[in-house]
This record gives sequence, structure tokens and C-alpha cells, in this order.
Amino acid sequence: MNYRNRGLIITVRTLLGIVFVFSGVGGLLTGSDVSNIPEPMATITTSLWTAGFFQMIKITELVAGLMLLVGFLPALAAIILAPVGIGIIVVNAMLMPSFLVVAVIISLLLAYLGYAYWDKYRALFERD
Repeated sequence: MNYRNRGLIITVRTLLGIVFVFSGVGGLLTGSDVSNIPEPMATITTSLWTAGFFQMIKITELVAGLMLLVGFLPALAAIILAPVGIGIIVVNAMLMPSFLVVAVIISLLLAYLGYAYWDKYRALFERD
């Protein structure tokens, strides 16, 4: 099986784009409202919102998600979202282990895109 199948890459890219666009828009629209968030997450969300980091993360998710959806520099969008995926895993592992499965799935999909676009990333890891 060809794991760099064009259709599979587009499907994964589109799924991740939808997830990150909705996450970015939802985070920006709800703002600092933490009434629907479980207590451990509410505290960190409020802190991140007050410091301005939450807005930066959500704008990054929105822009990179749109890039994935429309296919505009998808390799760049995937590498921008890689630290966001790691952050999602860390926060969920520490505060909300019940949501860890979703975080791992998102990170595995991002890792697949990293594999699919490895030819474009290879130069980042080579010595001159």
C-alpha cells in the first residue's frame, strides 16, 4: 500500500483543516467564557486568555487550518501545527486524560502529514 497516496493525503489534510478551523473559530468566539469547560481546563484557559496566548494559539489554528483546507502551502501549515498538536497532548494528558484519545488521533494525523511531506522537510534536518 502506498502511504503517500494523494487521495489519503488530501483526506487527512481536509479533516485536520476542519478540526483546526472549528477549534480556532470556536475558541475566538467564546473568548474567555469558561462556563462549559471542566474546572481543570477552565483555570488554564482563563490564564492563557488573560496573558494573550490563547488568542495567538487560536489564530494560528485558524490560519493553518484554512491553509490545510484550501491546499495553500499544506506542508508549511502542517509544520506550524505540529507544536500545537504536542501542546494539545500535554495539556490533555495533565488536565483532562479522558480527552487524550482525541489529542493522540490529531497528533497521529499530523505525524502522517509530516511523513507525507518529508521530502519538503528533509532539508531542515540535514547538515551542510
